[in-house]
Amino acid sequence: MELRTFRDADLPGVAALLAAALPYDQPSAEYVRYLLYDDPGFDPQLIWVADAGTDGAAGAAGAAKTNGTESGHVAGVVVAALPDERLQCPGGVKLFAVAASHRRRGIATRLFDLAEDALRVRGVTQCVAVNCGHNRLTLGLDVRHTAALCLLLERGYEQTGTTQDMAVDLEGPGAPDLATDADEARLKATGMIVRRPRPDEQRWVCDGVERVMVAPTPGRRWAYLAAQAFRRNPPTIEVAADAGSGAFLGFAAYDAARWGALGPMGVSPAARHAGLGSVLLKRCLRDMQADGYQRGEIFSVGPIPFYAQTVGAHISRVYYRYTKRL
Repeated sequence: MELRTFRDADLPGVAALLAAALPYDQPSAEYVRYLLYDDPGFDPQLIWVADAGTDGAAGAAGAAKTNGTESGHVAGVVVAALPDERLQCPGGVKLFAVAASHRRRGIATRLFDLAEDALRVRGVTQCVAVNCGHNRLTLGLDVRHTAALCLLLERGYEQTGTTQDMAVDLEGPGAPDLATDADEARLKATGMIVRRPRPDEQRWVCDGVERVMVAPTPGRRWAYLAAQAFRRNPPTIEVAADAGSGAFLGFAAYDAARWGALGPMGVSPAARHAGLGSVLLKRCLRDMQADGYQRGEIFSVGPIPFYAQTVGAHISRVYYRYTKRL
């Protein structure tokens, strides 16, 4: 088993491995490319793979097949990321997995040793798992990954937080009423409008998110995520503005923080308690519905009662956040 840094030729194998090893996410090859190559901090010297070679290829491939693509020689991977103060991203390990056929051989331990050493050499003192990097799959470790959780604890990681996703059915008898006409008319009468922005309004939206979203909401991080909603046309985001001045008042995005999920969303402190958040949420879920989503996943929820009471959302996943001092 050779442990080495990432090569371009490893991408299909890494993607297939992650799809097989992460059953609650099953990221597509396109999504894995986005998580790695499209991350502003992408550095192949911070990605380590366990190369099983020709002898181990059959076992690894048999354990990780997705959409006809085999993992081949990639038996394990760990993706590390440097901190970025500008975009409010901590450093640490953002993805890791070992093929089922190669587990309990110490591969994950050796990969983590290499990743943590590489971060330490770069001056990183706090290693976060797995809530780091710019383009993320999750904001913590899904608590159902028992073996991974045990690995982190054995390596000295300490639980430093909890977060959760929520979900709402968008089809069938349990689907919520997402009509907003009456509420939008009421808001318009007070000088607030909600709409989908044009592609050429990306700068206005991102500047608005960074300027208006105040502590403890991470404005610069959310501005980056809002920009991700402009990868598509029309953008996967709804915005609110003052009808007179055009001032930015709030937003709700999907396919931004995580593909297939709603979030982030926020409302300016000056515009809160007017029902604006409910309208943004429902419009965004309607957009997801129109895009063919049968289920609305809401990413890393903070105000649980708001989503439960507004659209009947329920907690669907729970994540633990871990940190280790290097």
